Amino acid sequence: MDKVTKYKTIIEEALSHQASIKISNLPAIEQQLIIDESGGQFLLLNVGWQNKRYIHGLVIHIQIKNDKVWIHEDMTDIDIAGKLIEQGIPKSDIVLGFVAPYARGIEGFAAA
Repeated sequence: MDKVTKYKTIIEEALSHQASIKISNLPAIEQQLIIDESGGQFLLLNVGWQNKRYIHGLVIHIQIKNDKVWIHEDMTDIDIAGKLIEQGIPKSDIVLGFVAPYARGIEGFAAA
C-alpha cells in the first residue's frame, strides 16, 4: 500500500470513529463525515437542531496535498493530529494548516 493510500485509510478510520460518537450535550446533533476521495478532502460536520437553533458547523477538515496530511481545522478536544500520529502517520508528514507558516515546524510537524 502506498503512503497516500495508507494515510487516507488512517484518516477515514479516525474520522469514522469520531463521527460515531454522540455529543452528550447535543443529543439531536448528527455528526456527518464527508469524503472527497479524488480531492483528498475529509470533513466532519455537526448538523441538526438544538432547541430553536440550527447547527451546521465544520468540526474537522483534513486534506492530503503533496503527500502531506494538512489539518486545516480541528474544533475538537481529541487532538486529531495526535490520533493520526498514534495510527502511523509521522509528524513530519502532518502540516497544521491553522498554524501560521513561520511557526509550523516548531513542534516537529511539517512546515508545508
